[in-house]
Amino acid sequence: MKRSSLKILCAALSLVTALSLTACGTGNNTGSESKQETTAAPETTQAATQQTSGTTPSGEIVTEADLSKLFTVKSAEDPFAGDWQITDGTGSQLEHFYYRFDGSGTAYISVGTIGYIGTYTNEKQDGKDVFTTQLMFGLDGSYTYAFSEDKKTVTLTNTADKSTSTMKKIESVDLVPKAPESPEIDEALLGAWKDENGAYLYFDKSGVSFEEQKGINFFYYTYSAKDGSITQTYSMLEESTDTYTYSVEGNTLTLNDYAYSRCSAEEL
Repeated sequence: MKRSSLKILCAALSLVTALSLTACGTGNNTGSESKQETTAAPETTQAATQQTSGTTPSGEIVTEADLSKLFTVKSAEDPFAGDWQITDGTGSQLEHFYYRFDGSGTAYISVGTIGYIGTYTNEKQDGKDVFTTQLMFGLDGSYTYAFSEDKKTVTLTNTADKSTSTMKKIESVDLVPKAPESPEIDEALLGAWKDENGAYLYFDKSGVSFEEQKGINFFYYTYSAKDGSITQTYSMLEESTDTYTYSVEGNTLTLNDYAYSRCSAEEL
């Protein structure tokens, strides 16, 4: 699982390199991308599950989670809060990449069903409003900015090189994939798991799974599991499938030779 994460990260970097090379011939101002693994508002997502409601007795493990409620926007007061796409200037070649700012300082960049997690600030510097984020692809630095009157478009000017990027606010991006028809499910896998290094896994009875390296990246998959073999499918620009071995003994899951302990889904 973790080794596959490195493979996906390399694929993402290759994707960005290819897109950048493609853009070189047209210039920067053309308008209109884990594996340890932003999502949309619940009403627009194809939710994989429904979280157990109410409180649970102390120490009880919750086995179900609503994956559509992860990485949601927490405050609408921040003008950057919501989902965005770069439409012009630096980063505009990344047309399949989406950016989410949660209104509380956490930033996400996603392509397909994988995403990366970062931070952002919007504060005064030398009397100017300055937006700062490092998201690897497209947005990476400090920017002065100007919003359109309706707050649905913003032009960012990089304070270091004066390059500009224009972002447009878009409808919430849904990363949770549609559950497969008649998936093979091993009940021993169901629920949440974690290791000692901040990695979390979650397997839902619908055939959708989730993986996150806390504060770094996240992935959504569809999966089937049977007889110690699990097959997971994720997407960037196209679908890719990986197969791993696994075993469950008590509260320990061994997946692709890595060990995870059962935990409550409330930890996701």
